[in-house]
Amino acid sequence: MESIRALADEVEKFGEHVESLKRKIDELFKKLEEKERALEEVKSRLLKVEQEVLEVLRKLKEKEHELSELRHKIARHRKLLTEADSPREYEVLSEQRRKLVERAERVSKEIEELRQKYRELTFEENRLLEEEEKLERELRNLKRDYQFYLRELERLMESLKGRICQVQERFSL
Repeated sequence: MESIRALADEVEKFGEHVESLKRKIDELFKKLEEKERALEEVKSRLLKVEQEVLEVLRKLKEKEHELSELRHKIARHRKLLTEADSPREYEVLSEQRRKLVERAERVSKEIEELRQKYRELTFEENRLLEEEEKLERELRNLKRDYQFYLRELERLMESLKGRICQVQERFSL
């Protein structure tokens, strides 16, 4: 009778241990799913930021090219001003040059804004890359823990099977 009670206690302990492992496995599985969703979200945001960076760089290159052309035009107008034959021609060239200088100042300001936007985007990109790396590391650790608990559950089940065989032999079942 005592051996049956001891056996019942042992089976109950096995059951408690199995339930405990099952809860841990379920918890880890939920955390894994959450981390995977978070990682996908970060990757999506990272892709958008990378596309924005490329777009800003394209615009920056265009504006720098435009500014270079404006500087050449301003220099040409400066030379033409020294060669102007009449006050009217000088006045027209001077007005054209003034407009070119204003436009160059606007383009220069746009370039500075684009550079600032580029700095902000690259900062955000680096932050997202760090977050992605952190999430990948956490995901690897969770997967490792998940596999550990699955193996532990398998080991426990094998132990339980062995114990059942022993009991069957002992009681000739």
